[in-house]
Amino acid sequence: MEQGRQKKILLTAFRGTSAEVLVKGMRQYKSLIFPNDKVLDSELLAEALEQEPWDYVISFGQRPNIKDKVHIETTARKAASHICTSLDWERMKQVFEQCGLKVKISENAGTSFCNELYWNGLQFIQEKQLGTKMVFVHVPFEKNVTDMEEFRGRIENGLGKMIRMLI
Repeated sequence: MEQGRQKKILLTAFRGTSAEVLVKGMRQYKSLIFPNDKVLDSELLAEALEQEPWDYVISFGQRPNIKDKVHIETTARKAASHICTSLDWERMKQVFEQCGLKVKISENAGTSFCNELYWNGLQFIQEKQLGTKMVFVHVPFEKNVTDMEEFRGRIENGLGKMIRMLI
């Protein structure tokens, strides 16, 4: 990545989820909202990756049974295979914690839409040898976020700090 060039960040989320509510409120970043169709979601992500040279894709999904915290997913899985993110997730965790977020590192992006999108996105990035770094972040259901504006602000602050650090 060139020094001094503004980083291109794409945020993604699934329609009708707390992740969509979160992402739509972060207007300084471009966003892509998926229609909740496993095949189409991955096709739309691949199309976005081909159209623009994104530095970072931060995908958000919702996870039940968590409250006021995020899970940074390090790994996408398919059967016995796995692909790990090339993003410095340890640094991301540190930065998010510095911004007041509770963070858990997870190696289980789920068994459905989230993992499917993550797997296909990471695989596409590898196959096309793109310089894009992708990570998946699970957030709570909206009812499990005490204050969505504050929560969003902490995530935005963390993303901004990460980008400035050029992770």
